[in-house]
Amino acid sequence: MDKKKLYGRWFIWEEFVGIPMIAYHWIKGDRIKKLLSERIDKARENGEQVELTEKTKQEFLIEYERLDNFFSYHFKEIDKSRNHNFEDKINYCLKQYRKESSKQLTSSNLMKLQGNFINGAEITLKYYFALKQKVTEDIRISDIILGENTSKILLSFLKGKKFIDENNNFIADKKSSFIRIHRFLKDNHIINPDFEDTTIIKAMENEYNTIFDKGTFSRAIKVKSNDFEESIYQELSKLLKIEY
Repeated sequence: MDKKKLYGRWFIWEEFVGIPMIAYHWIKGDRIKKLLSERIDKARENGEQVELTEKTKQEFLIEYERLDNFFSYHFKEIDKSRNHNFEDKINYCLKQYRKESSKQLTSSNLMKLQGNFINGAEITLKYYFALKQKVTEDIRISDIILGENTSKILLSFLKGKKFIDENNNFIADKKSSFIRIHRFLKDNHIINPDFEDTTIIKAMENEYNTIFDKGTFSRAIKVKSNDFEESIYQELSKLLKIEY
């Protein structure tokens, strides 16, 4: 996260405000873990009350992707891991907070960091709980594709080309080509370009029942398309009305 955006400009008068606030929290005993726990409970309660339609689910996913605060930055990074449960992820964010706070020498920066972290946790986790963890677990191709019935058209096309079987399982041996086809769809706004590659990877893994690790994905999209892929792009362009 951009530190300038987090802390902003420094003004000496902010120190006179920050010192008593820090002292208040110290005397009252409100440690960061306790404050965070309260915000988690509030976020869970508010998030689980949200009733998502297919339309609002995609809107929430996009808004979640766009969050830019200290907590969301670290939470979204660790949320990619399959080896950490929710408590592990929260502890990781706390560890990053403590590491950052140890670098701050002014009371104003400490208060800004704390406010950004606590408030950011509440809004980030509200989306997280509202989506019932679809951000990392259940997101599908239909969640990231724009246009009515577009996902059905795409999946039918991929079946016809023997990329996937009748149950949408990836069966071809051209994984890099398959990745570049989806990048082509993102570049042409069939896959919503607001989604980061990590979300697209997860949607592909869930939809096609195979692993598309980040390294393979990154390498694949850097390679120039071959003649076979160009022919696929042309067919998709006609099918999905893409100017190509």
